[in-house]
Amino acid sequence: MKNHKLRCIVENCYESGYQDSRSMFKFPANPAIRLKWIENVGISKNTNLYNRRLCRRHFEPNSFGKTKLFSWAVPTLFLGEKEGLHYGVPKKKPFIRKCSIVNCPTRSPPDRLHLFPSEPQMHKKWLGLCNLKADSKWLFICGRHFRRSVLPRVNSKVPKDAIPELYLGWEVQDPLESSLITPKSEKLRRKKYSRSEAEDEGIDEENSKEACDNTTHKSCSNCVTLKDQLAAALSKIQKLEQMQEVSDTDEEEYIFMLMK
Repeated sequence: MKNHKLRCIVENCYESGYQDSRSMFKFPANPAIRLKWIENVGISKNTNLYNRRLCRRHFEPNSFGKTKLFSWAVPTLFLGEKEGLHYGVPKKKPFIRKCSIVNCPTRSPPDRLHLFPSEPQMHKKWLGLCNLKADSKWLFICGRHFRRSVLPRVNSKVPKDAIPELYLGWEVQDPLESSLITPKSEKLRRKKYSRSEAEDEGIDEENSKEACDNTTHKSCSNCVTLKDQLAAALSKIQKLEQMQEVSDTDEEEYIFMLMK
């Protein structure tokens, strides 16, 4: 679709007037970037830039996002006889250290995060245990996912042969994707340490004992309730059978009287 109102400001641009509005870009509001545009295109600094546009033909392919031109982009292509005086510098996203475990609620400071091991075999093992893909060079994990025997203190370093075992996201695994948990990965997850160590689980022995007592009491209470329900049902069945027998006897006597 031709655009007769908006034309590319670059002299002799053969696509001028033949681009749709989505391919025509305003001069940026940022003074420093706008000056680079002006000097690269070769127009006067006093030029009225209202309703002036550049077409996408003059930008490098990496200057575009999914739908828009990046704010740092500068026109450098097909600018006539003059070469571009300035080039856009892509903005780097700030690198934020955080725990790589999915849905980990902790917000540990950077100095308390542990980098995944560099040794290939151990790195691969950690990825499998944590249900992660090798799509990032820098993966971190917080102390929440290790046993107390591995990290007895907040500032302790992770031993070379240690593996993460706690709160690795398997608890919230989608049942429809349960096939992702293979016997091999589950075996690796359970291999090194026994889950029966109450100390490593971070549970106080008193609380653990109390929890067991409460569970036992609750279980016994449920058994008594179930027993009472079964007895009541059996009693009801017996009453119904007795009523049926009385009814059958009355019917037989009535038939006998009619036959007389």
